[in-house]
Amino acid sequence: MKFRKITPVRLYENVIEQIMNLIKNNELKPGDKLPPERELAAKLSISRGSLREAFRVLESRGLIKSKPGGGRFVREIRKNGRNNTENIILSLEKSSILELLEAREMFEVEIVELAAQRATAEDIELIERALNKMNDEKGLKNDEKTQFDTGFHLAIASASHNFVFANIIKLHLDLLKDTREKTWKIPGRKEEQYQEHQAIFQAIKEHNSKKAGEAILRHLRTIGKVIV
Repeated sequence: MKFRKITPVRLYENVIEQIMNLIKNNELKPGDKLPPERELAAKLSISRGSLREAFRVLESRGLIKSKPGGGRFVREIRKNGRNNTENIILSLEKSSILELLEAREMFEVEIVELAAQRATAEDIELIERALNKMNDEKGLKNDEKTQFDTGFHLAIASASHNFVFANIIKLHLDLLKDTREKTWKIPGRKEEQYQEHQAIFQAIKEHNSKKAGEAILRHLRTIGKVIV
């Protein structure tokens, strides 16, 4: 006879589960407004602090969004998010991920181009070391591969010699963490990603900013296709 270990559930996790179930059951639809914070906290018999923590997690997953002075809403699904009526949560998450990738296209191309222009010999060595570490290690778990992938992109951001870019990249990679870990499971994706990263690195090493920008753009758009 097997018993499962009981793990305590924090209040905000219960709120997340309830809201996700309402979305799954179509009781809350994309575009619907959630009840005001004070009212919802009273209905759930929890503090507004716990409720805000739940909202923070739901926003980071792309399920809800805040409008300054206008409350919180279930996010709309992008037209190219490929609405899946059987799994509305998945559709919302995909839509959010596509928006994050769109944002990365706007600034990461610029970051990589600057890195190609400004990278020192030491910067290039650090980028190459991060690239090799990600691809040489055997038997790594997906979260460990993701850490090395983060190291590669952060090394490039650092080579731009603008500390703001490194912070922006880290934020976006953290928001995409779950998705990035899942992509490692796709057959052949690891090899494709290696080729994409190698092309980015080579362009930076050659100080070819145009080529580097094109390489990162191809990389990001391929990720978008894989997700959709």
